[in-house]
Amino acid sequence: MNKPESKPQLKHGRVISPPSRSAIATDEGLILDWQANEMEGGKNFPSLTAGPFPRPYETDNVSLVPPADDYILSGGKTDARDCVNFTNEEMSQKLNRPFTWPLLNVDPGQTFHVKWVYTMPHVTRGYSWFITKDGWDPEKRISRAQLEPKSFYDDFYTQVPYYQHAAELKAKIEHEVKLPTGKHGHHVIVLLWVVADTGNAFYQAFDVNFK
Repeated sequence: MNKPESKPQLKHGRVISPPSRSAIATDEGLILDWQANEMEGGKNFPSLTAGPFPRPYETDNVSLVPPADDYILSGGKTDARDCVNFTNEEMSQKLNRPFTWPLLNVDPGQTFHVKWVYTMPHVTRGYSWFITKDGWDPEKRISRAQLEPKSFYDDFYTQVPYYQHAAELKAKIEHEVKLPTGKHGHHVIVLLWVVADTGNAFYQAFDVNFK
């Protein structure tokens, strides 16, 4: 009989550069690496409902229920991973000391480069980028009302159906996006790695300061 695993195996993936909220939470000892790799929830975001992925990708596996408001940054997870949804005040209470999410200094319109590590590289549809609205409230958790209603960039493979192109639809270890212009001060960026052969995406969040 095989010895039972003492903890889940590392799987899926996370951004390792620049530091995401999940990386910071890992450094703070609030979550483990495997949990940072599983910020996983339904991929039809910002929809609230499960169902087919939008055209022309409706032959991809149907989406599970996307994350609820206030739990978006953890992919809907409400266990220890909920900490990535915390406001500065909630984190300060959790850590019993003053805390603010570190800000990455960026310029409006600059290229934002990310690097991932994958421990289970799924057949990938692509990557979708969201950002908070002007005037969003950092003293509240991230909800759909706090985010711009549409992604500011989608980086999707166009081959369909995915099961005829699985070898081509590879997760990208490194990729980049041009950040929006006209933003100022603190914003939160939400990056989704959208998977073609499951109903989920993997959610990563970054706190940035537009100079």
